[in-house]
Amino acid sequence: MKTFQKLKKLRSYVSCIPGVKTCKEFDIAVEIGYYQQKGTPLTMKQLALLNIVPPATMRRHLNRMIKEGTVQKHPSQNDLRIVYFTLSNTALDSFANCLEQIKKTLIQAVEHESADRAIGA
Repeated sequence: MKTFQKLKKLRSYVSCIPGVKTCKEFDIAVEIGYYQQKGTPLTMKQLALLNIVPPATMRRHLNRMIKEGTVQKHPSQNDLRIVYFTLSNTALDSFANCLEQIKKTLIQAVEHESADRAIGA
């Protein structure tokens, strides 16, 4: 398989994640999931400070991802003005499956490249 065919195949796994339609939404979801796993869910301000997209665009992406069930909002128990964002269990499972598919594809690609080199050597 050629390099860009492999990359397109990898990208196709990412597009299978429900509620993630663009690369920016993928980046937003990855940041939310990363901080969620660290035990420190992100607020809108913290997401905006990551400079993935402008704040207004961030709100639009988050609202769509919330509507699709990828992201969940949780109000702070101490200050109701603050909202934390986390990934839904479905999104977490989808990301885990996506990562498994990417691992398999990369292993196959490396094995294929090694076999091609052995034949050509």
